[in-house]
Amino acid sequence: MKKLLLVFAIVAFTTIGAQAQDATKSTNLSIGVNVGLPTSSPSIYSLAYGADLQADFAVAPTTKITGSVGYENYSVKSKYGGGSNYFVPLLAGAKFFFGQENKVYGHAQLGYGFAKGGSGAFAYAPSLGYYFSPNFDGSIKYLAFSKNSSTLGSLNLRLAYNF
Repeated sequence: MKKLLLVFAIVAFTTIGAQAQDATKSTNLSIGVNVGLPTSSPSIYSLAYGADLQADFAVAPTTKITGSVGYENYSVKSKYGGGSNYFVPLLAGAKFFFGQENKVYGHAQLGYGFAKGGSGAFAYAPSLGYYFSPNFDGSIKYLAFSKNSSTLGSLNLRLAYNF
C-alpha cells in the first residue's frame, strides 16, 4: 500500500509543471483539505476531515481524467467510546467543466478505500466545484465507503490549492 502511494506521488509530481492551475492546461496537480458532516444513520460519528493529492489530465477542452489519493478520518462521538476510524481512498474519475469560462465543474470518482486495520471498501465521490482563481478552487463533495450493504459517508467542503 505504501509503495502504491509512493508510486502515485512520484508519477504525479514528475508529470506536473510548477505553473499556475488553468482549466485549459493539459495536466494539473492540487492539494486539498476537507471537512464535513458524516451522513450515516445512526450516526456514531461527529466529524469527518481529511486531505488529498489529486492529478488532472485533460482529454478534451472541457473534460479531465483524474486520479487522487488521500486520507479521511471519521471522529467517533464520545458516547460511543470516542476515537476515530480512517480510510485512505484511492480514486479515479472524470471532471467536466460547464460554461465558457471553465470555472464551474462536476466531478465523479470511483475507487477503493483502504481502512484502519487492513480491510477496505468500495469508494465513490461525486462533487460540484468552482475555480475562484487559477490557484484556488472549492467544492461540495459527498465521499462514501460501502461494504456488505453498509455505507459510511460524509458531505464535505473541499478547498484546494492548485499548482
